[in-house]
Amino acid sequence: MSNQKTSQKVLGIDLGTTNSAAAIYEGGHATVIPSAEGPTMAGKMFPSVVAFTKDGQLLVGEPAKRQATTNAEGTIFEIKRKMGTNYKVNIHGKEYTPQQISAFILQKIKKDAETYLGTPVNKAVITVPAHFDDNQRQATKDAGEIAG
Repeated sequence: MSNQKTSQKVLGIDLGTTNSAAAIYEGGHATVIPSAEGPTMAGKMFPSVVAFTKDGQLLVGEPAKRQATTNAEGTIFEIKRKMGTNYKVNIHGKEYTPQQISAFILQKIKKDAETYLGTPVNKAVITVPAHFDDNQRQATKDAGEIAG
């Protein structure tokens, strides 16, 4: 057996109701991964907001939050509250599950982490609240798998 440590990075993600955060543990300390848009009112966190514009563009995080007042019908907030349910959101005639919407948030976090770190991220740990039941935990896991 080799004593060499793997250089593969594991991303820690707090998939939050209002904001999400990510960090990597390396060299004995945790480094918070900033959003590509830079620090916002929420600091380095990623707003847990997804939007679909009228022309079909997908916006995630700060860009989605910024346009929410002008595109309320196409903007999704607090989808985490619906995890593990049969809830579907209908945006511009297309249905999305909470897992799919959460996956968009996770994909954004992964992309920004890879850009920040300069290396692919193929493993992640996603937190869930202690009060989540099995369906909610499985839905969160499914969102991670959808996100890649």
